[in-house]
Amino acid sequence: MAKTASNEITSNDLETLKEDIQKLRDDLGEMLSSAGSFSKEKLAETRNRLSAAVDGLQGKAYDRLQGTARMVRDRSRYAMDASRGAVEQKPLTYVAVAFVAGVVLASFFEWKRSS
Repeated sequence: MAKTASNEITSNDLETLKEDIQKLRDDLGEMLSSAGSFSKEKLAETRNRLSAAVDGLQGKAYDRLQGTARMVRDRSRYAMDASRGAVEQKPLTYVAVAFVAGVVLASFFEWKRSS
């Protein structure tokens, strides 16, 4: 009789364990699905934040590029105006310098070709 009672208790315990395991499965499934949706929300939020940051950086980079281009344009205009003014003041000097530079370059290239 002791064995029979022992078997019944084990059988009842076994059924209780099966039910508990099923509840754990259900709870785990719910947790994983909520964790998955939480992860998807976090990923979407992170993607949106990164996209906004990239857009901001692109805007800043474009603004800096525009500023640099404007500065280079202004400096080049200043340099061109200064060089034109210098050439207007001493045109024969600059023609002579250009001629001498041409002769030196031509002789250098001729020397390179003959070597």
